[in-house]
Parts: sequence; C-alpha cells; structure tokens
Amino acid sequence: MGIRETKRIARRTAIEDAGLRLFLDDGYDRASVERIAAAVGIARGTFYLYYEDKQALFNALCERLYAPIVAALDATAEALRAAATPQEQQLLFLQMAANLAGLAPTLRPLLMLHFREAHSAGPSGEVVGMWTSRLQERAETILTDARNRGLIRDHDVRTVALAIIGSVERLTWAWLNDESRVYRDTVALELSTVFFRGIHPDEP
Repeated sequence: MGIRETKRIARRTAIEDAGLRLFLDDGYDRASVERIAAAVGIARGTFYLYYEDKQALFNALCERLYAPIVAALDATAEALRAAATPQEQQLLFLQMAANLAGLAPTLRPLLMLHFREAHSAGPSGEVVGMWTSRLQERAETILTDARNRGLIRDHDVRTVALAIIGSVERLTWAWLNDESRVYRDTVALELSTVFFRGIHPDEP
C-alpha cells in the first residue's frame, strides 16, 4: 500500500471517529458536516471527498456496527442447517452467543450509537431501524428452519424473535452502562440457554 493510500485511509478513519464522537455527544441532527470537519482539522470540501454527506458517514458507521453481527447470524444459520439433533442445535446457539459476545468490546462505541439514535424520528432512526429489521429477519429465519425440521417445538416465530432481540438489547445496554452483576460472557450464555429451553421440543 502506497503512502497516498495510507494517508487516505487514515483521514477516512479520522473523519469516522470524529463523526462518531459528535453523533454520540450531540446527536445526529446537531452533528453538522462543518463541525465534523473542524474536529478533524480539514476543510469542509475535503470531507466531501470521502463522504457524500453526513448521512453517508452515519451509514458507514452503521455498516461497521451491524455488518459483523449479521455475518455472525448468517454463519450460524448456515451451520444450523446441518444440525441433526436439538443437542447439536443448542451447542450452535451457545457458540453463536459466545461469538456475538466476543464482538461486543470492539463495537462498544458503535453500540452506544445504536441506542443514541434507535428511537430518533429522522433519517438516523430509519437507518438503525432498517438494520434492526435485518437482525429480526435473521432470527426469524433461524427459528423457522429449526421449527420446520422438528428441532424445536412449534411456536410463534416472530414473537420469540422479537423477545430475543429485545432481551439482547436490554442486556447490552446494562453491560454498556456497567450495571452490577451483568457480565458479557455469562449473560450471553445464560440468555441463549433460557431461550433454547423455552423452545425445546416437548418431551414425548
């Protein structure tokens, strides 16, 4: 990689870092392109060499947050298609929980952005909502496939998927805010175990 490309990557990173700080501190609406550029120490015109507008920068930050999570869910969905027993499936659920928990520390500031803008009425809230819907769809796909193959009991897939997503959000918020007795790894494993027991096939 040449010096020019290295500098370009470094500047893009600096813009994203400054944008993230301002989005978190002041919210999407108040974090203008001018303020982001000033925080990096570049001209406003230079900002537009990297991002079309503030929305494009926000979209890039959301991509950094949600894409690894979606990828982890897709990998789990693929592995679950080969699971032949509920026990094999439970192990995969536990592995997925551990993998997602392992992502959390590197995504911590971006996770805070999720909560900062999740309920905003403007474009930032729409982007977060779009990604949240993707996560919901992945969860429903995983549960539907398992239910159709008799690996878990018959249940309302959408309701359970919503319950899982909601529980993960609440526990993530507790972890981000350092609430006592909330430990990232143990919470992930406990949550996956609780939900799996709830949808485990009925005993004959």
